[in-house]
Amino acid sequence: MSQNHERSEMIDRIEGALFGVAVGDALGAPLEFLNASQILERHGKPVAEMVGGGWLSVLPGEVTDDTQMTLAVAEGILRAHETGADMVECVGGMFLRWYATRPRDVGQTCAMVLDALSGSDERTESAWHAAARNLFDQLRGRTAGNGALMRTVYPALWFPDEHEAVSAAVRIGRMTHWHEASDHALEAYVRAIVSAVQGSESAREARMRASSILQGVKELAAAPVRPSGYCVESLKCALHALESTESFEQALVLAVNLGGDADTVGAITGGLAGAVYGKSAIPERWLARLGNRPNDRTAAIFCPGDGLNDPDGLFLRRLAHLARKAFERQQQALP
Repeated sequence: MSQNHERSEMIDRIEGALFGVAVGDALGAPLEFLNASQILERHGKPVAEMVGGGWLSVLPGEVTDDTQMTLAVAEGILRAHETGADMVECVGGMFLRWYATRPRDVGQTCAMVLDALSGSDERTESAWHAAARNLFDQLRGRTAGNGALMRTVYPALWFPDEHEAVSAAVRIGRMTHWHEASDHALEAYVRAIVSAVQGSESAREARMRASSILQGVKELAAAPVRPSGYCVESLKCALHALESTESFEQALVLAVNLGGDADTVGAITGGLAGAVYGKSAIPERWLARLGNRPNDRTAAIFCPGDGLNDPDGLFLRRLAHLARKAFERQQQALP
């Protein structure tokens, strides 16, 4: 395989992972809190289009907090790289700027920590982790939700070294979700995506390798595949979707139609399947509907200086820009 082909394959998979999160989030958002039977009853067949609606009344293709927090992580990592500032503090700053726009959907664990830090002048990594530990104690350990896992794709795309990627993901995850199960899920997910993005195998081989890496996660939760908000069960749903299908579209349709926490299961599956199959495998009809509307204030945060005349276009260009920056970082690390 030529070097140019390998580079083309890598950028395709990096873009696939990042756009995959957004596509999975948007496809699953209208199905959140429905079960599989209710989805079939309401739609007559498995949902495979950007239908919109649901409890949030999203527009077709509209993303939610899963994608927005993923963007906040990516922007924070990029800002830390460009300025030499602390990574967690930069990510935290983006979280708080996003939270200040009063987004329509924020997970309980994230919201409680963000509330605590919003009213504090101390926003170091230690302060974030202290707030997350306090919440762990307050909720008696019930802080193993999927709110850290849903936003963790970018460390796997940015850091050339797997150990550094895992370390960064766990540090960022612990900003809100202080729990060993969350740490384990983040590590497995990041390792699986790194293997796909940095490997030169075919999509089938990349899928098998990712599946192998994630096998240990199966043992951390009960046998049934349940699309709950528990991080391990959400990751199991993504693994089930990846193993049971042979394309990005098939994997994502299976994942979101499980129902439950469908937008987050979709986002997690989209990141994983996107890394395996690449952006070129994401249906164009899904990408064409993808957007951040009507979250204009969020677009302004993630697209500084670009104005608000085209929030959807800004959002899509920013995703592409962040993917390109991650690709450039990976290329710089090559011998």
